Amino acid sequence: MDQSKKTWQDSDGRQRVGARARASARGLALALSLALFGAPAARAQAPQAAASSGPVIEKETLQWVMVHSPPTAILQGLGQGRGFVDKALLLFQAGLPELQHQVLDANYARAAVELRNKPNVCVAAFLRLPEREAFVHFSEPYLTALPYQLVTLQRERPGRLPLLPDGQGRVDLAELLQAVPPGHLPQEGWRVGVAGGRSLGQRYDQMIKNLPVGARLSVRHGNPSVSGLLRMLLDDKVDAIIAFPTELSFAARELGLPTQELRLLPLRGADAATTVHVGCSRSALGARAVEGINAVIRKQGPRLESFYREWLPTTSRANAPGPRP
Repeated sequence: MDQSKKTWQDSDGRQRVGARARASARGLALALSLALFGAPAARAQAPQAAASSGPVIEKETLQWVMVHSPPTAILQGLGQGRGFVDKALLLFQAGLPELQHQVLDANYARAAVELRNKPNVCVAAFLRLPEREAFVHFSEPYLTALPYQLVTLQRERPGRLPLLPDGQGRVDLAELLQAVPPGHLPQEGWRVGVAGGRSLGQRYDQMIKNLPVGARLSVRHGNPSVSGLLRMLLDDKVDAIIAFPTELSFAARELGLPTQELRLLPLRGADAATTVHVGCSRSALGARAVEGINAVIRKQGPRLESFYREWLPTTSRANAPGPRP
């Protein structure tokens, strides 16, 4: 019985040794197969991995120059992002999904410099003037704004020469700013404030250029320009300013001044209306951007005009050009 037991144990031991040897051989064969050919799942995923590791194409960057000039563009403070050009910009950017968009806050003079010197710049609200054609690709006009006007206070300004509009209620800026006639003191002449580094239209530029020597024109630089000009008017630093109705309405509200206290007069020889365009660098990228922007303008024209009309004083909406809401 002991011998039988020993024989059984020997046989069982040999079986266990054999099983371990066979398992070891199978493991070695599997390891060798994996080393040579890789796992089946890995082989199936290899083409996918190769495809996803291809070069990533970066989008070209388009830089939008925006000028804080409420309510044209409101880049900070009350109503931020609600200006009529702020809203238009979102539509233009959506129409150019192939580009990366950046926004730069600058003044009007800086905007022109950026357009001249860089190939990837657009200004969302830019007037089309002959001298700008050499370095700007212009879009089609996307809104028509009411003309700028001469703005003074309704109350009389003692010690000033009388304001004498013509038969159509227009004021001649050159006559208003001409040298004080004999028999009057220099301080009786009118002082007019305007925004510096900015064009309000081709005729406006010519009007300012042709002012007589000695004209008391105060040029204010900085943003927002119209709020600053209106404050100068209230502080008696100037007797009148020149501004667009939308800008004046916003500035008056910002300063808590009822618009009924202001007198708006058209200027003789002024631009009848101002068409607003997008201006982009005169480059291949600028040309492509304008093409996409024009497609947005053709499709969204009435909506773009409505952004502007929302900011007009109620009394001015009936006179506004463009489609009615």
